[in-house]
Amino acid sequence: MKATKNLAYGMMALAAIMWATSGTFTQMAYDEEATAMQITLFSFAFSGLILLPIIAILDRKSLRIKREDFFPMLVFSMITGTFFGFAWYTCVKLTGVATAVILLYAYPSIVTIASVFLLKEKMTRNKALALPLTFVGCVLVAGAQDFEEGLTFDTVGIALGLYTAVAGAIYYIWGKKFLDKYSANTVILYMTILSIPGLIIMANPLELAETSLSPDAWTLIFAIGLFPGTIGFVVSMFALRHIEASRASIVASIEPVAAVAIAFLVVSETINALQGLGVALVFVGVILLRIAKESQEPTPILDR
Repeated sequence: MKATKNLAYGMMALAAIMWATSGTFTQMAYDEEATAMQITLFSFAFSGLILLPIIAILDRKSLRIKREDFFPMLVFSMITGTFFGFAWYTCVKLTGVATAVILLYAYPSIVTIASVFLLKEKMTRNKALALPLTFVGCVLVAGAQDFEEGLTFDTVGIALGLYTAVAGAIYYIWGKKFLDKYSANTVILYMTILSIPGLIIMANPLELAETSLSPDAWTLIFAIGLFPGTIGFVVSMFALRHIEASRASIVASIEPVAAVAIAFLVVSETINALQGLGVALVFVGVILLRIAKESQEPTPILDR
């Protein structure tokens, strides 16, 4: 299918908005008395059920991986899928959508630090400026819920949010190695499917058999699997076929701002002036980091 660059940019923006719905849908599912484990497990299951037939029909060769890569892919999936998913959905519950998404967006900074010290990449002016901006922004969003109380933190929630950022960095760095051998379709499909067994064990199969959720809760969990977990990925892959990955990733940086806006409009989650400043600082920092990377391979998309 032929597409103009303007259409491709629009599709990338749509993908970012799809990913940005994750936190709000999660908060709404909590309001319907779903648990973090139920949201994590069943959203991954729905994503797998949607992705598998699509890839089987449109890109059948992406269903195969080499036997020697199965165990590394399993470990990769547990770190960036199983544990990431549970940490992300729990962080949303404990800290709110805005804090969770901004903590997650610390991962470009972690990738940058790792690239400088482990991969010997150059520390540019943009990178040197972006890192403190991102750090200060995360601190403000996470800790400035109340002007009068100053900076206060939910320790467990912040720790889980920081894990999502670390897992995001691992996904990017390790995922690049898999992308040397496999398509993005293969990586996202296997990450999704191989994340599910670990989640089943964590959730306790006996308790799963007694799962009782309202129709609204099931609808919201399906929406998490469909919109951020499937549509966001498919649309982003379409965009990446027509525009450079570096430019696409800059467009995708609207996600944290969109996530905060959606949470405000749908579930009335508000942020104060200091938190708003933090969101802006993180947004600017992420843009600087992505502009600094003059060329990069297509970035794997976090499934959440």
